[in-house]
This record gives sequence, structure tokens and C-alpha cells, in this order.
Amino acid sequence: MAMSLRTYLNNQIKSKGSSLTKEKAKAGKYKSISAAKKAGSLYYTNKDGKVMAAVFAEDLKAAKPKKVVKNKISQGPTRRGVMTLDEKMEVDKANKKPMSSAALRKMVLKSLDKVPGAKSEPLSNRTKGVGRLREGKFKTWFKSNQSKYKKPNGSYNLAKAIKDFTMITNK
Repeated sequence: MAMSLRTYLNNQIKSKGSSLTKEKAKAGKYKSISAAKKAGSLYYTNKDGKVMAAVFAEDLKAAKPKKVVKNKISQGPTRRGVMTLDEKMEVDKANKKPMSSAALRKMVLKSLDKVPGAKSEPLSNRTKGVGRLREGKFKTWFKSNQSKYKKPNGSYNLAKAIKDFTMITNK
């Protein structure tokens, strides 16, 4: 496969450590391709005074383009839907959004279902009293820590308190 004229000239200019304007400035000295090539110039001036490239077709055919080899680095499994633990943690961290109070309540209720010694009835049978399993413990804990959760308007940030309570009790 032949190399394009532009690529060939760019490679030659780069190998000489020169610039396009410097090489074209030399073109006025040479009136033929062979004279320019003997002198080592990349350009010559034709009969009409136009600057032309001093390149034969054989030069383009002989020059082979460099093949760019990209190093493909595989990190962990490559099957679709499978991530390494580090990738999963990074994705989860990037996708983490602040929880709504409803979502937080749902998470707390699910975590309360996993309390050792809790009733083993199906969730549908005991949806009313699920949040009350540790309500007394939460109230006593909150009374001792309520200063941390007081908002400037005087109310309390119960969602954050519930989240902290579940984090502490699930250790």
C-alpha cells in the first residue's frame, strides 16, 4: 500500500527536524524534481513558478506507513455485566444520590427485618409493626444525640439520625 503524499512529506520534514515554511523556502533554488532530490530538498519550483513537492511515485510506494499498535490493557473480567470489585465500588460511588426520606425509611425497615431474634412471619403479615421492633432503643439513643441533628430552624434531621442509628447498630 502506498503512503499518501501529505504523510510522506510530514514524515520527511519531521525526520529532518525542519518546518514546512523552511523547506518551501528552499524550493526557489531548484527547477526540477531530480535537482531538488540530489540536494536533499523536499520541494522545487516548476516552470510556472509554483512550489511543488519533489517526490516520485516510487518514493511513495517504497515508503511504508508506520503501523500504530495500541496496547490493549484488560482490567478484570471482560464479559458483559461482570465487574471487578474495585470497578463496582467506583460505579456505586459515582451513582450514589442522596436518599429521599421514603427510601431511607424503606431501607431502615428492611434492615430491621434482619435483626436477630425478630419474628419470622412474612413481611406482609406484619407491615404495621415492623418499624417498632427497636423504636424504644432509637428513642433513647436519639435523646442522648439529638444535639447533632438539630437544624437551624429548630426542627430535627430525623432521616440522618435514623441512618446513623442503623449504621451503628448494624456493625
